[in-house]
Amino acid sequence: MVDNNDDKQKTDRSQQYLANERTFLSWVRTSIALIGLGFIISKFSFFLTEFRIIIQRNSVDRPEFSLHEPQFPIDQISNWIGIGIIFLAILLILLALKNYLNAHKSIKTQTYSPNQKTIYFTTAIIVLLSIVVFIYLSLVPST
Repeated sequence: MVDNNDDKQKTDRSQQYLANERTFLSWVRTSIALIGLGFIISKFSFFLTEFRIIIQRNSVDRPEFSLHEPQFPIDQISNWIGIGIIFLAILLILLALKNYLNAHKSIKTQTYSPNQKTIYFTTAIIVLLSIVVFIYLSLVPST
Protein backbone atom coordinates (compact mmCIF):
# COMPACT_ATOMS: atom_id res chain seq x y z
CA MET A 1 0.00 0.00 0.00
CA VAL A 2 1.33 3.44 -0.97
CA ASP A 3 1.12 6.17 1.62
CA ASN A 4 -0.02 9.48 0.06
CA ASN A 5 1.48 11.41 2.98
CA ASP A 6 5.01 10.41 1.93
CA ASP A 7 4.36 11.56 -1.63
CA LYS A 8 2.97 14.86 -0.37
CA GLN A 9 6.01 15.47 1.87
CA LYS A 10 8.40 14.76 -1.03
CA THR A 11 6.48 17.23 -3.20
CA ASP A 12 6.55 19.87 -0.47
CA ARG A 13 10.29 19.42 -0.04
CA SER A 14 10.92 19.65 -3.77
CA GLN A 15 9.08 22.97 -3.76
CA GLN A 16 11.37 24.13 -0.95
CA TYR A 17 14.46 23.03 -2.87
CA LEU A 18 13.23 24.85 -5.97
CA ALA A 19 12.49 27.99 -3.95
CA ASN A 20 15.98 27.80 -2.47
CA GLU A 21 17.48 27.58 -5.98
CA ARG A 22 15.39 30.52 -7.20
CA THR A 23 16.55 32.58 -4.24
CA PHE A 24 20.18 31.72 -4.96
CA LEU A 25 19.79 32.62 -8.62
CA SER A 26 18.19 35.96 -7.75
CA TRP A 27 21.20 36.76 -5.55
CA VAL A 28 23.49 35.84 -8.45
CA ARG A 29 21.53 38.11 -10.83
CA THR A 30 21.76 40.94 -8.31
CA SER A 31 25.50 40.39 -7.99
CA ILE A 32 25.96 40.45 -11.76
CA ALA A 33 24.03 43.74 -11.93
CA LEU A 34 26.22 45.17 -9.17
CA ILE A 35 29.36 44.12 -11.04
CA GLY A 36 28.10 46.00 -14.10
CA LEU A 37 27.23 49.04 -12.00
CA GLY A 38 30.64 48.97 -10.32
CA PHE A 39 32.35 48.80 -13.70
CA ILE A 40 30.34 51.76 -15.01
CA ILE A 41 31.06 53.87 -11.94
CA SER A 42 34.74 52.93 -12.04
CA LYS A 43 35.01 54.00 -15.67
CA PHE A 44 33.02 57.19 -15.04
CA SER A 45 36.30 59.04 -14.45
CA PHE A 46 37.35 58.15 -18.00
CA PHE A 47 34.10 59.70 -19.24
CA LEU A 48 34.77 62.87 -17.24
CA THR A 49 38.29 63.18 -18.68
CA GLU A 50 37.03 62.71 -22.24
CA PHE A 51 34.23 65.18 -21.59
CA ARG A 52 36.77 67.80 -20.44
CA ILE A 53 38.81 67.26 -23.62
CA ILE A 54 35.73 67.70 -25.81
CA ILE A 55 34.76 70.87 -23.96
CA GLN A 56 38.30 72.25 -24.37
CA ARG A 57 38.34 71.52 -28.10
CA ASN A 58 34.98 73.26 -28.50
CA SER A 59 36.06 76.18 -26.29
CA VAL A 60 39.50 77.11 -27.63
CA ASP A 61 39.12 80.73 -26.52
CA ARG A 62 38.28 79.74 -22.90
CA PRO A 63 41.56 79.43 -20.95
CA GLU A 64 39.96 77.91 -17.84
CA PHE A 65 39.98 74.50 -19.54
CA SER A 66 43.38 72.91 -19.93
CA LEU A 67 44.52 69.44 -20.93
CA HIS A 68 47.48 69.81 -18.60
CA GLU A 69 45.38 70.26 -15.44
CA PRO A 70 45.90 67.55 -12.84
CA GLN A 71 43.10 65.05 -12.60
CA PHE A 72 40.27 66.19 -10.40
CA PRO A 73 40.46 64.10 -7.17
CA ILE A 74 36.84 63.03 -7.55
CA ASP A 75 37.86 61.10 -10.68
CA GLN A 76 39.97 58.76 -8.56
CA ILE A 77 37.13 58.38 -6.06
CA SER A 78 34.83 57.00 -8.76
CA ASN A 79 37.37 54.26 -9.41
CA TRP A 80 37.41 53.27 -5.71
CA ILE A 81 33.62 53.37 -5.45
CA GLY A 82 33.35 51.11 -8.49
CA ILE A 83 35.87 48.68 -7.04
CA GLY A 84 33.96 48.72 -3.74
CA ILE A 85 30.71 47.85 -5.49
CA ILE A 86 32.38 45.01 -7.39
CA PHE A 87 33.84 43.74 -4.10
CA LEU A 88 30.32 43.88 -2.61
CA ALA A 89 29.03 41.83 -5.54
CA ILE A 90 31.69 39.17 -4.96
CA LEU A 91 30.84 39.13 -1.26
CA LEU A 92 27.13 38.76 -2.08
CA ILE A 93 27.78 35.81 -4.36
CA LEU A 94 29.77 34.09 -1.62
CA LEU A 95 27.08 34.84 0.98
CA ALA A 96 24.41 33.59 -1.42
CA LEU A 97 26.30 30.33 -1.91
CA LYS A 98 26.74 29.89 1.84
CA ASN A 99 23.05 30.65 2.43
CA TYR A 100 22.02 28.25 -0.35
CA LEU A 101 24.11 25.39 1.05
CA ASN A 102 22.89 26.01 4.61
CA ALA A 103 19.26 26.16 3.48
CA HIS A 104 19.70 23.01 1.39
CA LYS A 105 21.05 21.15 4.40
CA SER A 106 18.28 22.53 6.64
CA ILE A 107 15.56 21.55 4.18
CA LYS A 108 17.01 18.05 3.98
CA THR A 109 16.99 17.67 7.78
CA GLN A 110 13.72 19.63 8.14
CA THR A 111 15.31 22.12 10.55
CA TYR A 112 15.10 25.26 8.43
CA SER A 113 15.07 28.65 10.11
CA PRO A 114 15.68 31.90 8.22
CA ASN A 115 19.09 33.56 8.52
CA GLN A 116 18.33 37.20 9.17
CA LYS A 117 21.95 38.16 9.92
CA THR A 118 22.81 37.86 6.23
CA ILE A 119 19.85 40.04 5.26
CA TYR A 120 20.75 42.73 7.80
CA PHE A 121 24.44 42.67 6.84
CA THR A 122 23.68 42.90 3.12
CA THR A 123 21.20 45.71 3.65
CA ALA A 124 23.66 47.69 5.77
CA ILE A 125 26.46 47.34 3.19
CA ILE A 126 24.22 48.35 0.29
CA VAL A 127 22.89 51.36 2.21
CA LEU A 128 26.44 52.46 3.08
CA LEU A 129 27.61 52.16 -0.53
CA SER A 130 24.50 54.00 -1.71
CA ILE A 131 25.32 56.85 0.67
CA VAL A 132 28.89 56.95 -0.66
CA VAL A 133 27.62 57.07 -4.27
CA PHE A 134 25.12 59.80 -3.32
CA ILE A 135 27.86 61.90 -1.72
CA TYR A 136 30.11 61.29 -4.72
CA LEU A 137 27.43 62.39 -7.17
CA SER A 138 26.68 65.49 -5.15
CA LEU A 139 30.39 66.46 -5.24
CA VAL A 140 30.96 65.92 -8.97
CA PRO A 141 31.12 69.30 -10.70
CA SER A 142 28.32 70.00 -13.12
CA THR A 143 30.62 71.43 -15.77
